Amino acid sequence: MSREKEVGNVVIYARSDVPDPRAILQQYAQAQRAAEEAFGESATVTYCDDGMAGSTVRRPGLQSMLRHMDAGFVRAIVVASDDRLTRSYMDDLRLRVRFELAGVPLIVARGRPAEASEADESLAVERPRCDVPQTGPSAPWLARALSALRIKRY
Repeated sequence: MSREKEVGNVVIYARSDVPDPRAILQQYAQAQRAAEEAFGESATVTYCDDGMAGSTVRRPGLQSMLRHMDAGFVRAIVVASDDRLTRSYMDDLRLRVRFELAGVPLIVARGRPAEASEADESLAVERPRCDVPQTGPSAPWLARALSALRIKRY
């Protein structure tokens, strides 16, 4: 394995609308399991916003994670479910485009409980991935999203 692929941390982001340590711990366990399955290693950093609404992206844990991602310290982001990042469709789109442009994959644990058995693995529903080609023009959906969000791709 090349050293280039090992740069940065696999990180977990967890959020709860109301202060609830048990909910955060459950999200952490689900995301840690997904990180181990996807990368064969545990996540090393956890960003958490306990008691913060998902209707805004102005949350200290999320903003810290984004700053570290922009600085190149984040290799992949793991969340327990899609709605942990934000509950706003436009904010979700903006974040996903930002992750895509930074080359940081978003891994979603898909709500499986941490104690799921291997028999449950076959029940997991995989969503198709939309990978942007490394050479040639960008995927059409990404170009439309960037245009709608007024983000320039360099």
